[in-house]
Amino acid sequence: MASTGAFIAADQEIINYLKYNLRSQMFAKSLQMQLVEGALKRLDMIRTMPELREKLWENVNALQNGLKERGFDIGTTQSCVTPVYLKGSIPEAMALVKDLRENHGIFCSIVVYPVIPKGLILLRLIPTASHTLEDVNMTLEAFSSIRSRLENGTYKRLSEAVMQSAQ
Repeated sequence: MASTGAFIAADQEIINYLKYNLRSQMFAKSLQMQLVEGALKRLDMIRTMPELREKLWENVNALQNGLKERGFDIGTTQSCVTPVYLKGSIPEAMALVKDLRENHGIFCSIVVYPVIPKGLILLRLIPTASHTLEDVNMTLEAFSSIRSRLENGTYKRLSEAVMQSAQ
């Protein structure tokens, strides 16, 4: 149920401390009504359409198991969010996600240094109930392709060419 905004669940003493010691605007806004309505609709769908949750976990399990079978490091995730850890630089990571998006039709978020150690790339995949097993298989094939390009230096050469043309 990703959205904007946040809430705090804590003892009243902690809540009061945060309210009075953090920036004044932090707690001054409420969620937009369309976000609230969307969250309520999603909660209703979760309650009344168990087949969506079943399909979601079918897709999550197929993706995560497929990645592990292909030797990818996905850490110890126990959620639908599927991390994929790779070795590479920030420029390589940028070339890699561009390749995924433009040549494979896959959008995933990327996390790089300083959030994770230098030399690592973290890609975050979020399968949904609306994906098909064919989508999952296409993703697995795309990830095998990008890993081989990362390992054979294709992304490094691409990122170096972009840097040279920018100068």
